[in-house]
Amino acid sequence: MNMEKKLSIEPGSKNISSLIESIRQGNIQVPPFQRDFVWDRKNIIRLFDSIQKGYPIGTLFLWRPAFQSDWDGKSRLGSYTIPKASSQNFYVLDGYQRLSTLFGCLVNHEQTKLECDKTMWEHLFNLYYDAKDDTFTFLPSKSKPKYWHFPMTVFLVASDFRKYSREHLEKECQNEQEITELLNKADKVSSILLDYRIGTIEINNANINQAADIFSRINSEGTKVSIDWMVHALSYDGKFNLSQVTDDLLDSLQDYHFETLSRDAIFRCFQSSFGKIYFDQDKIESLAVDPKFGDIIKDKSVPAIRKAVKFLYEDLHVLDKTLLPYNIQIVFIMEFFRQLSNPTEEQLGWLKSWFWRTTYSNFFTNGSLSAQRQEYSSFKTYLKTGEYQPSDILKQNLSLEYSFPEKINLRSVRSCALVLFVINNLFKRCPELMYDVIYRQTVVEVKGSNHKHTLFTNVELKAYKELSERQLDVLPSRREEYDKDLDILKASFFTDNLNQVESRREEMANAEKTFLREIGFEIK
Repeated sequence: MNMEKKLSIEPGSKNISSLIESIRQGNIQVPPFQRDFVWDRKNIIRLFDSIQKGYPIGTLFLWRPAFQSDWDGKSRLGSYTIPKASSQNFYVLDGYQRLSTLFGCLVNHEQTKLECDKTMWEHLFNLYYDAKDDTFTFLPSKSKPKYWHFPMTVFLVASDFRKYSREHLEKECQNEQEITELLNKADKVSSILLDYRIGTIEINNANINQAADIFSRINSEGTKVSIDWMVHALSYDGKFNLSQVTDDLLDSLQDYHFETLSRDAIFRCFQSSFGKIYFDQDKIESLAVDPKFGDIIKDKSVPAIRKAVKFLYEDLHVLDKTLLPYNIQIVFIMEFFRQLSNPTEEQLGWLKSWFWRTTYSNFFTNGSLSAQRQEYSSFKTYLKTGEYQPSDILKQNLSLEYSFPEKINLRSVRSCALVLFVINNLFKRCPELMYDVIYRQTVVEVKGSNHKHTLFTNVELKAYKELSERQLDVLPSRREEYDKDLDILKASFFTDNLNQVESRREEMANAEKTFLREIGFEIK
């Protein structure tokens, strides 16, 4: 009788030689959702320097799937192509850059039978130990190593180390004392590499979701594996590459300064394109193996996400991902454009109002998953019928006690709401120039700042200062109005006159209250 294999998590440690041998035999593979090798020479030198000093270099997460994969029969580590050995392989969940570096630098490409990209090896993995300086180094192109340079490929095999020492160091150096000193240094490095142990966590018989969840929990303070990389493993068929689709999408969002949108947020949009909001998708694997998975994402989801970001940028003036109050808002807005390819002005106006209402009501902070599920259903009903019945908690939250933040912190939804309100207010007054003035550098400067005066003043000051220098030719009819505003702003920002500061705060607060009443809030 077949028994389902039990999930297990086994912490341990392995020495470098055993890891390299496992890779050489094909027992450690690279899953297709792994990113490319991105380390440069500085990262590589730093890794070996840490090992030499006895510093920890992090834990390797190795995953043996609960399912039979039909992934590619070859994978790359370092500059080498590794043949697949069996269905019982471990896959590198985290540690690919480190393993690639160790394997690439310590395996001798002239002796191994593995296929090697020699150009890549020369550029990234042809590392030497400089016994004179006791450092690791890359030699200048086409230069020959000196007798005190030891290639890293000789350190794990004693016979290779002895042979290299005889043929180079002992042959080229005439000073016996220097030979002894250099050999002692190199021998110490060899011993360190042979004895050094790397922490490992082996995740056995886990499915995609379990592996991602286990890794994220154990490694909560470190790098988080994006779910799209995991699902890519199941959807990979040699044609559709989910990870590449996500990369290309993020690249296309640079024009709107949304390239930092998290990969998980994008994947949540992909999930929600299949009928249910993402947290109601029981098994991600079932989506990934759907024969329509790739077509729906390429033809429907990706264009809708682009439209959603364009809408946020151009219509709501969310000029940087940093200003988006909630990532989940983009899931809803994506669904709007996925179902309405050519929305009317009335529908776009409704979407704007929905965005402001969910932001100012803190709906996605206060609303339970049940409330969010109800709101998603109501949202989709509007898209189909034009009738909208907000979820109960959203209706309750449309009555709020107004407060004006003392400081701006863009990790706060309230702060994001205020900054967005100010920016939108400025766009109304001078739309011709605002894209040049309130731009990403202003948002970045505001981020994390903690001025004793509210930072919306700084946003306005920067905008009006530049406008005042350019408006004579562009907007002569508004010169007097803007000069007045500029004087008020300068007084607010540069003066210690608290009455003037408070006057400006009160003016903005009243404008914000008026706006909130216009979109349906009852202000207490």
